[in-house]
Amino acid sequence: MFDQHLWRQQLIDYLEVFARHPHQEVQLAGSPGVVPHLALRTLTPFMNALYDNPVDAIVTLATITHDAGANLLVSRMIRTRYPTALDIERNLRASTDLCITVERLMIELQTIPIALRNLNARRGFWLRSTIERELDAYPWSFVWIRDLLRELNGQDRIEALRRLRSRNGRYTSGDLTLIEKALSDAAAQTRAYAARLLGVMVDTPPPTLTHRLLDVALRDSDAETRFAAARTIGLLRERIITGDALAYIESHLVHDDSFFRSSAALVLGQLGEHAGKPTVVQRLCQLLCDRDAYAREAAARALGRIGPPAALPQVIEALEQTTQDDDVQVHEAATDSLALLRQYAELSVQAAA
Repeated sequence: MFDQHLWRQQLIDYLEVFARHPHQEVQLAGSPGVVPHLALRTLTPFMNALYDNPVDAIVTLATITHDAGANLLVSRMIRTRYPTALDIERNLRASTDLCITVERLMIELQTIPIALRNLNARRGFWLRSTIERELDAYPWSFVWIRDLLRELNGQDRIEALRRLRSRNGRYTSGDLTLIEKALSDAAAQTRAYAARLLGVMVDTPPPTLTHRLLDVALRDSDAETRFAAARTIGLLRERIITGDALAYIESHLVHDDSFFRSSAALVLGQLGEHAGKPTVVQRLCQLLCDRDAYAREAAARALGRIGPPAALPQVIEALEQTTQDDDVQVHEAATDSLALLRQYAELSVQAAA
């Protein structure tokens, strides 16, 4: 009896053969591409069952999908007993409904994950990148497969990043390329992991990587990722914070979006005394009156972490006023920083005496 389990098992049997020489398999079959080739191989068990046991075949198809494309698929399979991959490609290009049905089948039967399971890293990369490139010819379809590929790429990338821990911060140029790409990954977990890896780097990161790290710390949509990047910037501050880099961070303190203002204050706090530029301290004081509570809290904490360069009468006065803030987090941040800066101010007076 033909059912979904048998369908998947027959697909697995073929994909084990496919994994031996995937590129050669596609060429020998005369397929115009990997996508139509895998689509044909996904459909082959159903096509055979449709002639041997049509009732079971149609019932099994209906358990996966019973949309308009499924009806079209059955009619096309009855009309063409042995379609080629080229026939499949033409049909996919001609019908969005058929694309949706074939995609559902490939997702439900796990065609791509099964194919990748038996491939080594090099061949797996070839398969994923080839599918991604070919899908550009179907801009209106295959959304689920695109999402699946992004997920699979993310899993591979995080595993590759984990292996870099054994480098103990001594990264090759290839490692740095991987880290830079990971900083732009769709998964926040991957971006944060890449940022943390840079924090233990022995050498100075290249300028392009430094700028990307700054953008992650200042503009990433995920709070944990922003903090991971800001923390790494703090760890590397002697090596990466130039006058231009500090000016770039400072410019975000006056951004129209409070999200960027608070992110900039967080980064400056991680820099400590390296952020003690007079204009930075002045703008952080102005940020204590920001309409956004997160920005006020970040500014208050940053001033305390900057330390001696911020231990000025006007800063202490501004923090004293901020301790009256209605927001509890802002109040606590201002109180903590005020205590620190008063200590620095007293030490400065004692040293002068």
